[in-house]
Amino acid sequence: MKAEYLDRANRIATDNVSSAQQVLKDTLDLLLDFCGKNSGEEGFIPELNSIASTLSNAQAQMSALSNICRLILSASSRLPAADIGAYISVLRQKVGDASARTAVNAAGLVTDGRSYATLSQSEFVMKTFETAAAEGKTVTVYVMESRPLFEGRQSARALKAMGHHPVLVSDAAIGFFVERIDAALVGADAVLSDGTVINKIGSYALAAACAASGKEFHTVTSVLKYDPEKDAARFLNREESPHEIFPNPEFEVKNVYFDKVPPDLVTSVVTEAGDIPPALGLAKLETAMKELYG
Repeated sequence: MKAEYLDRANRIATDNVSSAQQVLKDTLDLLLDFCGKNSGEEGFIPELNSIASTLSNAQAQMSALSNICRLILSASSRLPAADIGAYISVLRQKVGDASARTAVNAAGLVTDGRSYATLSQSEFVMKTFETAAAEGKTVTVYVMESRPLFEGRQSARALKAMGHHPVLVSDAAIGFFVERIDAALVGADAVLSDGTVINKIGSYALAAACAASGKEFHTVTSVLKYDPEKDAARFLNREESPHEIFPNPEFEVKNVYFDKVPPDLVTSVVTEAGDIPPALGLAKLETAMKELYG
C-alpha cells in the first residue's frame, strides 16, 4: 500500500474518538481517493480490497463499516474496475445523508423545554438535537463525560453551539441525574441480530437507570449498523490500553470501550427508515439496509 494511503488507513484504524459515522465517511473518502488515482493501474482491485478489509477488521465493532466494506468487496468482484469509484461515490452520498434523514425521524422525540441524557459522540444524536434546534426547540441535555477519552465534552460543546443547555456529568453520576431527565437518546456502533445495542461503555448503566426510573431509552442510528451475523453471546469486546485509565498502573486495569444494552431496555431504534421497535423490527432493519444500500 502506498505511503499516503497507509498513513490515512492507520489513522482510521486507530480512531477511538470520532463517531462511528465519521469513521465510515473517512473510510469512503479514502477509498474514493484511491479509486480516483489508481483505478487504471495493475493490481487496483486487490489493493482496494486489502484497504477495505484491513479497516473493517481494525474497527470490527463498527457494523456499518463492516457492512459497507462487504458491499464494496462484492461490487469489486462483479463491476468493471472503472465503475468501482462511481459505486463508492453513490454509497458515500447515501452515508452522508443518513444522519440528516434519521434526525428528521428522531426530532419528534425531542420536546421543547424538556431534559434528556446522552453520552459519547454520536453524529446521529447530535444531528437530532441540531434539527430540534432548527425547529425552535431548546432543551437541557445531561452529557456523560465518556471516559477514558472524554468525547462527551465535545458533544457538550456542540450542544451549546446549537443553543441548547448541556450539563456535563461524570459517567458514574448518571444514576443520580436520571431523575431529572425525560428520556435518553444515544447512538449505536451496532444493533445485533437479537436486538442487543452495542454502544460506548456507560450505555448499559444509562439504559438500566432509565428503566428503573420509568424513562424511555432511544437509540438513534442507521440501518447500516445492523449486524445479522452476531448476537450478544457472540459479540467480542476488545480491550484497550490500561494506560488510558491509569498511567503506569501497579495493579491490573481493565479498559473496554463498548457496552451491550439488552433489547428489553431499548424503547425504540430510530433510523433513516423510520422508528423500529426492537422487539418487532429486526427483519425490517435488514430489509431496509438492503433497500437503501445494497
